[in-house]
Amino acid sequence: MRWCKPTLPATSSKPKVLASDPNRAHTSDYAFETGQTVIFLGDHTTPDDPGFVRIVRDVLARFHPQLNLHLISAGTKGQTAHGLRSQALMDILLSSRPNWLGLSLGFGDALREPDARVRYEEYLRRKADSDEGPDAAIGPEYRISPLNLGPVEDVGKEPEPQLERLGGFKGDLQGAVSTLLGAGIRPILLTTVVLGSDLSNPLNVTLRAYSRVIREIAAEQGCPLVDVERAFRDVVDRARNYKQSVTLTAPDGSLNPQGEALIARNFLHTFGLLPGPGFRRAHNS
Repeated sequence: MRWCKPTLPATSSKPKVLASDPNRAHTSDYAFETGQTVIFLGDHTTPDDPGFVRIVRDVLARFHPQLNLHLISAGTKGQTAHGLRSQALMDILLSSRPNWLGLSLGFGDALREPDARVRYEEYLRRKADSDEGPDAAIGPEYRISPLNLGPVEDVGKEPEPQLERLGGFKGDLQGAVSTLLGAGIRPILLTTVVLGSDLSNPLNVTLRAYSRVIREIAAEQGCPLVDVERAFRDVVDRARNYKQSVTLTAPDGSLNPQGEALIARNFLHTFGLLPGPGFRRAHNS
C-alpha cells in the first residue's frame, strides 16, 4: 500500500464544542475540539471515494460549521490490522500526529479466514441452487428454503467457523491502539459491516466475532466506538420483522448509499452531533 503523508492544518487550542440541539437523543462522552484533524483508515473510505466520510463532512458543514474539522479520507480497500501496525504506516501516522484516527478494520482480516471463505463459497452455491429451483416463482412467504432441508443430522445451526487469524488481529489492533494513544492520537474504532440481509451468512458469523473483539478493545482502551455492525443488524432485524429485506452492502462488502448514510449517522451520533437511528423528535401537543 502506498500512503502519502497528509498535510495537516495547525491544531487549535479553542475549547471543546458540542452539539447544542436540546432534542438530540444522546449526550456523548467524547467531543471534538474546534479545528481538529481526523484521519480515516480502513475499508469504505478512500481518497478517491470518501464514502461515509463525505456525508459526515457535509452534515458537519451544514449543522456544526463552528467545529471546522479537517476530515482526511486515507483508507484503502482490504486494509488489515497487521498493515496498520506496520512500521512504515506507524511512522507516517506518528509524524503526522492527527488529533483523531478513525479505524474501520476487521473486514479485510475476516475475508482472509480460510474456513470462513470455504463456508461462504458453499453457502453461495446452495443459495444459487435454491434460487433456481421450481418454487422460485412463488413468494418467499410460501417458499421452503432448500438451505434448511437435508438429512436430519445436517439440520440445525451452522457450526461456528474456525478463526485462525482472529488472535493475530486482536494483538495487532491492541498494539496499534496502545502506540497511537501513547503518541497522543485518539483512535475511533468502527465495528464491521454486515453482508447482505442474511445474518446466518457464514461471513457475517465471522464478522460478528471480529466486531466483538473490536468492542472489547474499545472498552479496554477507552476509545470511542462506532458500532456499525450492531446498527446494520438492527436495520436487517427490523426489516425482517415486517417480512421485508434490506441490503446495505454489495456482495464484496462495498457500501451502497444507504449503508454509507447509516455509518455516517452512527459516527455523528457517537460524538453527540446527531440523533441516533430511529430517534424521533418529540412533538408538543
